Amino acid sequence: MNQFTAALQDWSSSARLVPLWSNLALEDLRDRYRRTVLGLAWIIASFALFVTVKVFVFGQLTNVSAKEFGIYVTLGFGLWTYINAMVVDACTAYMHSRPWILGTSTPYPVFLLQAVFRNWLIFGMILLVMALAMFWKTTPWTTVSLSVFPALLVYAVSSLWLAAILAPLCARYRDLFHAVQTSMRLIFFATPILWIPATSGRLMLLAQLNPISHFVAIVRDPLMYNRLPMTSWSVVLGINAVGLVAGAVVYTATRRRIAHWV
Repeated sequence: MNQFTAALQDWSSSARLVPLWSNLALEDLRDRYRRTVLGLAWIIASFALFVTVKVFVFGQLTNVSAKEFGIYVTLGFGLWTYINAMVVDACTAYMHSRPWILGTSTPYPVFLLQAVFRNWLIFGMILLVMALAMFWKTTPWTTVSLSVFPALLVYAVSSLWLAAILAPLCARYRDLFHAVQTSMRLIFFATPILWIPATSGRLMLLAQLNPISHFVAIVRDPLMYNRLPMTSWSVVLGINAVGLVAGAVVYTATRRRIAHWV
């Protein structure tokens, strides 16, 4: 059996082990908030508090209305929260599951799906706050808003190949995890979340060159401005096409070495 066929079998087997990776993800969240009074409600409370403070502070520096800026920041920061958490957790997916990898014969994609599902559970709660913010939407609802659903599907696909690439590389090169963490902190300020790019100038160029800006735009633009950002969709689909191929190559090339690296 060649390595590519074995890799496909790993993913096929893992896809059927839904109870395993979903319960592992749920147990991670239970451990994180065990013995707290609010429990998982802390996710919603902390996100809402952060957004409120950011809107209050940075809203003074923009010319748009407080209502529009509030929705802009809520949607942008909600999407960034998922993207950032997924990138960081993708790096540690194998390291976090070291006892399972060394002590069982569980196919490795289970641990990648565990990380993705755990972050989607958290993201689902954040989406509640984002949905609440849309009650203050100033523009009428149109069918363009429905493009949010395929956009979220793209997020799920991106999470899988991202985990397939970062999990083994960060297990092999531990400095890479810290480099990714640091990079994400810097990229936050280069992403239009707390600032609104103009139609021209340096900020607009910065937003266009930042790939995460395009991931944010495919969700935020249809909801806020009733427009479909075709350029952003082209960038996002292009990144996913390359990412899926890279994820398949990296997973296939590293699957036999993971146990030695963790």
